Amino acid sequence: MPKLTLQVRTHDNLLELLAQSESAAWVVAEEKVEKITHIQVVNFEGTQMIEAIFDRNASYRRDDDRLVVKFLDGYIMNCSVQFDGQNPVHYI
Repeated sequence: MPKLTLQVRTHDNLLELLAQSESAAWVVAEEKVEKITHIQVVNFEGTQMIEAIFDRNASYRRDDDRLVVKFLDGYIMNCSVQFDGQNPVHYI
């Protein structure tokens, strides 16, 4: 299966997200969930991110259909990521 990475942009504190192994609830297309293998949670400035393995079994949908993204083996790394437009969710 080819690797599909879910990339999200957040104002949340990356250290706190890393400690929880979880990111906020996102609008993620249902047909993409089965294909996602990795996740990148990028800080709003695009200078640091969590890179991790997507934990499909622990992730879940809330009543509003947003996906609470759980992850494994995450770590924070420096990066240079540009987000064009308002959409905080990308698939790469």
